[in-house]
Amino acid sequence: MNTVIVNPGDVVVSEFGSYQHWSVVSDKLCHQGKYMLISATKRTGTVKEEPWDIVTNGKRTYVTKVETNKSISEILFQARSQIDKWKYSVTSRNCEHFAKWSSGLRFSSSQVNAGVGGAIIGGVGVAALSENPSAVKILGGMVLIAGLAVLGAKAIDKYCSNVTD
Repeated sequence: MNTVIVNPGDVVVSEFGSYQHWSVVSDKLCHQGKYMLISATKRTGTVKEEPWDIVTNGKRTYVTKVETNKSISEILFQARSQIDKWKYSVTSRNCEHFAKWSSGLRFSSSQVNAGVGGAIIGGVGVAALSENPSAVKILGGMVLIAGLAVLGAKAIDKYCSNVTD
């Protein structure tokens, strides 16, 4: 388990193997004294404000650098406005889209963009370079390069180090 120093309005990223989960740090504390997190998840299908440990599931979590002109109260108001309203979609309305939108940033997901771009490059690359391209080979190339691209699109730790206990 890791412990990070966070403030309300920060955007934190939890490492879940091949993908990252983005959340907005709440100004409310859970029963364990940790900040709650507001995020969009496939697990709930929408936005929820939940205890830190439920969202992070003990995974490495860190604050990522998000440049915003919004105040903490504006970020939290925006995030909470979507609780039970946001319709989660991995490709068009995921956790990264939500955290960036709440912070007043461009509605985008670097993980989705990298995955789609990687899939296209992988498929075209196999088709162009393979002596005998087949649907299975092309699909395999798409999946491989898309996965590597998503891994390469990870958010950067704002502080470049983590405090662990």
